[in-house]
Amino acid sequence: MLLAVALLVAACDEPKAVEDAAPPAVIIVGDQEITLVEFKEALRRLLPEGASEFGPEDLVNLKRSLVKQLVEESLVLREARRRGLGVSDEEVLVEVEALKKGYMGEEFTEAITARYGSVERWKDEIRRKLLIRKVIDGIISTSVEVTEEEARAYYEEHIDEYRVPEQVRARMIVVADEKEAKAVRKRLRREKFEDVAREVSIGPEAEKGGDLGFFSRGEMPEEFEKVVFKLRKGRISRIVKTPYGYHIFRVEERKKGRKLRFEDVVDRIVEKIEREKADRAFIEWMAAAKKAARIEVREELL
Repeated sequence: MLLAVALLVAACDEPKAVEDAAPPAVIIVGDQEITLVEFKEALRRLLPEGASEFGPEDLVNLKRSLVKQLVEESLVLREARRRGLGVSDEEVLVEVEALKKGYMGEEFTEAITARYGSVERWKDEIRRKLLIRKVIDGIISTSVEVTEEEARAYYEEHIDEYRVPEQVRARMIVVADEKEAKAVRKRLRREKFEDVAREVSIGPEAEKGGDLGFFSRGEMPEEFEKVVFKLRKGRISRIVKTPYGYHIFRVEERKKGRKLRFEDVVDRIVEKIEREKADRAFIEWMAAAKKAARIEVREELL
């Protein structure tokens, strides 16, 4: 789901006291404050490698995006408190173990420490992210029911999306020059196409006996399709010259174009409508939350 607030790259710690004075607040959402120190730390994590080449306009746009993200995060976390939601240590552990897969111990710890300062702080960020997910799930849960009538109506209105075009499965041999291609074509009169392909073809599909798999019009170079879609099953094509070399084709199978039945695609349609409803519900909730909240952004400090 394309909800920027749901997958925050950075989040802010609780305000920390300093010897002389607390850092100034740059974003205020209700009774929550985000300090300049916290904002800069969040911004640091968002900046890509080579940030020295990040243009002034790009930096301004990034800051605006981050402000929006942090405001929305604050509103969602305020809703979490209103609903009495929390995240258990076990839930955090499950997420941590899933994220650690594929990393070596020291390599993982070093990467986390470089980005978050410590593993414990990273776990705090995970807890925050999981809490945000819970809130969003709660906000949209009553809005994503999809009836069969809705799904069928969508199917009828978007029927072209559920038409499968004619497909062909073909094998190909490609060689570097015409003389070799002519010799190969003669061999195909008495030898198996796939065996010759494995021996002489310079294409990456050679190891599979030249098998290109199934494809529709528009998925292969035009020179291929002009020949293959007119070729009868089991027949060997003429030699076709392209910028890639000299090609010979044989059609293995054909599938006629067809319309997918509603029963075959209903799950896919329901999932799509659910996503659209969920996005719409969250956008509407966030708009109302922003309207009701006191939000102040001190742009001159950013």
